[in-house]
Amino acid sequence: MMNREKFLEVLNNNKNIIDRKVQNYYNLEGLIEKAMLYASDGGKRVRAFLYLESKKMFSQEICDNDYRLALALEFIHAYSLVHDDLPAMDDDDYRRGKDSVHKKFGEDIAILTGDALLNEACLIINKIGLDNSDYLKAGLYILERASRKGMIGGQVLDLRKAKTYNKDYLFEVYSKKTSDLFKAACVSAAIICGKSQEEILKIENFAYNLGLAFQIQDDLLEDTYEDELNILNLMDRNKAEEVLNTVNLNAKEALKSFDNNEVLLNLIDYLTNRSY
Repeated sequence: MMNREKFLEVLNNNKNIIDRKVQNYYNLEGLIEKAMLYASDGGKRVRAFLYLESKKMFSQEICDNDYRLALALEFIHAYSLVHDDLPAMDDDDYRRGKDSVHKKFGEDIAILTGDALLNEACLIINKIGLDNSDYLKAGLYILERASRKGMIGGQVLDLRKAKTYNKDYLFEVYSKKTSDLFKAACVSAAIICGKSQEEILKIENFAYNLGLAFQIQDDLLEDTYEDELNILNLMDRNKAEEVLNTVNLNAKEALKSFDNNEVLLNLIDYLTNRSY
C-alpha cells in the first residue's frame, strides 16, 4: 500500500517535470511569450498529473508525446484561468499569490494570452496526432471537454447564475468547469491505451467525482462566498462535508476495478485534505 510520503514524492516529481517543460517551452522573444509563461508558470499541475498517472495505471509507459499532451492540458487550464480573472468575468486581481495576467500586462494582452495558450494547446495536440492517430482521438476528446459543451459552458452557467440556485445547478457548473478537464486528462489516457468503453466510463466517473470533490473542498476553504456559487450557500458545513465524503467514496469506487490504482486513490484524499 502506498504511503503518503511515497505519494508526495510521485506528485512532486511529476510537478517538477511539467514545470521544467513549461519553462523550456518558450523562447521569450516577445511580450506575448512572456505573458504566456507568466500565466502557465506555477500551480499544482493536477491535470497533467491525472493524465500521466492514468496512463501509467493503464500501460505503465510514458513517452515524450505524453509529456507534450500533459503540457497541452496545462495550457488549456492556464488559458481558462487568464480569462476567468478578467474584469468582464470574475474580476480577480491576484492568482496563485501574484498579480493576475490582466493586472500585470493589461487587459488587452491578457485576452490575447488566453487565446494564445488555447491555440498553442491545439497546435501541440495536432502535431502529436501526426505521429500517432490515437493521440488525435484523445485530443478531440480533450477539446470537446474544454468547449461550449464542457468547460466554457460551465463558465456561462456560472456567470449567468440566478440569485437562488440548487445543488443540481451547482453540480452542473462544477462538473463542466472542473470535472470536464479532469475527464479530459483521464479519458484521453484511456483512449490512447485502447481501453474498452466500459473502462472509459469508469475512469470518466472517477474524474467526474474527483472534480466535484475538488470544487467542494474549494468551497469549504472560502471565507466569503455569499455572492458566489458555493455549497455553503445551500447547506451547513457539516452537511457539505457529508456530501464531500460521499463524492470521494464514489471516486474511489470507480477506481476499484483497475490495477495499479494506488496513486490515483491517494490523490483523492490529498485534494480533499488540502488547505489551499
